[in-house]
Amino acid sequence: MRLALTAVGVGLGVMVLLAATSVPHMLAGRADRGNARAVHFADEPSSPVPGVDAALVTQRNDEFLGRGLQGYLVELTGPAAPHAPGVSRLPGPGEAVLSPALVDLLKSSDGELLRPRFSQRIVGTIGPEGLTGPNELFFYVGADGMRSLPGAARISSFGSGQQSSQISGLELLLIILGAATFLIPVVVFVATSTRLAASARDRRLAALRLVGADGKQVRRIAAGESFVGAIVGLVVGAVMFLIAKALVPLISVSALRGGIFSADIRPEWGLVGLIIVGVPLLSVGVAVLSLRRTIIEPLGVVRRAKSARRKLWWRLLPVVAGVGLLATQGSKFANSSSGASETPVIAGIVLLLIAVAVVLPWVVERVVWSLRGGSPAWQLAVRRLQLDSGTSARVVGGVAVVLTGAIALQALFLPAQADADARDSGPVEIRATMNGTSLAEMDKFAAALHGVPGFAGAKVSVAGTILDAEQKYASIEIGSCAELAAHAPLPGCVDGDVFYGKAKVTRGNGQGQDHGQGEPKNNHVLVPTAGQPVWFSGIKDVKASTPPHWTIPAVKGTVQLSEQRSDGGLLLVTPAALAGVRTISVFAASNVKLQTSDPRTVEYARNALFPLGWNANVMAFNLVADGGNSEYLLIKRVLNIGSVITLLLAAASLMVVALEQIRERRRALAVLVANGTQRVVLARSLLWQMAIPIVLAVAIAVGAGLGLAALLLAVVSDHPVLFDWPTIGIFSGAGLVAVLGVTVLTLPSLWRAASVEGLRGE
Repeated sequence: MRLALTAVGVGLGVMVLLAATSVPHMLAGRADRGNARAVHFADEPSSPVPGVDAALVTQRNDEFLGRGLQGYLVELTGPAAPHAPGVSRLPGPGEAVLSPALVDLLKSSDGELLRPRFSQRIVGTIGPEGLTGPNELFFYVGADGMRSLPGAARISSFGSGQQSSQISGLELLLIILGAATFLIPVVVFVATSTRLAASARDRRLAALRLVGADGKQVRRIAAGESFVGAIVGLVVGAVMFLIAKALVPLISVSALRGGIFSADIRPEWGLVGLIIVGVPLLSVGVAVLSLRRTIIEPLGVVRRAKSARRKLWWRLLPVVAGVGLLATQGSKFANSSSGASETPVIAGIVLLLIAVAVVLPWVVERVVWSLRGGSPAWQLAVRRLQLDSGTSARVVGGVAVVLTGAIALQALFLPAQADADARDSGPVEIRATMNGTSLAEMDKFAAALHGVPGFAGAKVSVAGTILDAEQKYASIEIGSCAELAAHAPLPGCVDGDVFYGKAKVTRGNGQGQDHGQGEPKNNHVLVPTAGQPVWFSGIKDVKASTPPHWTIPAVKGTVQLSEQRSDGGLLLVTPAALAGVRTISVFAASNVKLQTSDPRTVEYARNALFPLGWNANVMAFNLVADGGNSEYLLIKRVLNIGSVITLLLAAASLMVVALEQIRERRRALAVLVANGTQRVVLARSLLWQMAIPIVLAVAIAVGAGLGLAALLLAVVSDHPVLFDWPTIGIFSGAGLVAVLGVTVLTLPSLWRAASVEGLRGE
């Protein structure tokens, strides 16, 4: 029985440790596959690869009902197309290769609004090596005419590589604090599991002394028992880890960004070796240390009648060291997501969390020895704690560490959520854009957009950039006189006129500087003059020998723009001024603010623009899906899940210890019942015996958690110290409820132990 309890306890801890060591591989695997399919969009085409026909590729970043939807549009130039990871062949025009999750979504009722955008013939699915996760929505869609699309890259291979985005210092602090919060209680739980049934073990060792074993031999036997339990626990933990690993791909949460492949959950072998060596050593060390105050004689076990009071001074050393390390960082961590200030912060967090676990036994001992009087149930519980407060304090120490970390995490969540909410606050803003090569396409774009409910009358601006023979540039905006008048008054404007608007040039300090006649002091900026030949920027394969796209007509007047611009001016062009121009490159955009939070509104707009081609795009801002910012959600959900799992682990350790104590005290409990003590008194005694340490643990955890949060917020500057009191109350209440739940679950064992059968002995 003792071996089974120890194996399960150690196994749970080992499973969590193995999962923690898998995080580096998990992140690296996702990043490697993302980089393997990445395309580097540069001005110059990639170097040709012998035997490979280059392809034109442009990237699409879209959304569907708040879920990320990404992929590439590809145009093949020959049969020997570049190889994309996980794809047998790139699709041609009218064909598509989709991820399995995207195929399933299109087949489901939830994908009804998405089907119009993927009317192509599906010729294959993307394999795992081409996806970051099993639930990722990714696609390759064949297209043609991409030479006219700005931003299209000519590539001969995938995998140019892209740098992964950096998380903020505050988000990194959340991860560090969460990891330390989860792992320290696991170590405490593993150490506690190796001490289960210690009294029964000591009696067995006394029997061995009776048959001739000396003191050193019984200690070696005790160490061997713990070693065997740890080895079995390692095997049990490995099996639990493999089972959990197989279930992970079934988890589908949008904030997890496509989910996690089970193949990515691979422990770091160096850390696995540390676990394989460290867990047995920890078990053996705990077993040997637990016997230091025990004298095992042939006729029984003698323990020192009065243990020396626990010393406080050395327990405060981690507090002083942790506070000192965090205090020395100041605001350094805010300016570095990794590097010089990361190690001291990690060490400071770990030391403070360890301090909670080592200070708690001293507090419990001092408090229980000061308690006097009370009901019989109270006195039974207090006396039991006075005789042995260490076991309960060590077990609830894991709970205290979890609560301390959870409270500090919630305090850090407030500024992190405020940052996310600041980015996602305000009304829903929808930005619709389209690249085109004619004003007729822009008219179709405006007509399609205005036909969507909520978009009638939305302003559509059409802009572009022109270049002269010296590659000097100027921005232009095309529209009716009424539309262009939003920039500046246009006296006597009629269709066919051209105006040049001068503006104050913005500087790095935000100040504007007027250049008098509107001529910008920038050698690369074009000042338009009548009869000047120009080319439209964004059109592929434009060379110096290419005939000009447009000759600027006479500028009717120079006006003062109402806004500041970095290029100093803007050419305002009415549509008739471009009559007869065959080649243009323009960009239409419309920003609409809606008061609705219905994500289907965005999908209606996307479906309305889809017939215009993939160069029409709709993005939504401030449309918060699944509760908030994706980066923040990813961290918050993982840490909340970890907090719950670790709290359950701590509650399980409480129950295991409670059951073991009942089993060891079954004769004493039976004697009490035989002498008239009611069972309900024993039940209340058991409740008080666990409640007193947990109440003290909650009190210490709240104070330590608030202090740790204040220190960490000082490390990340410019964030006020705010506390989420309702959440703190929930976590504190969860610890107390765990005690109540453990008490209820142990009552059947208590009733059995308190029966007359418990009086029997051999």
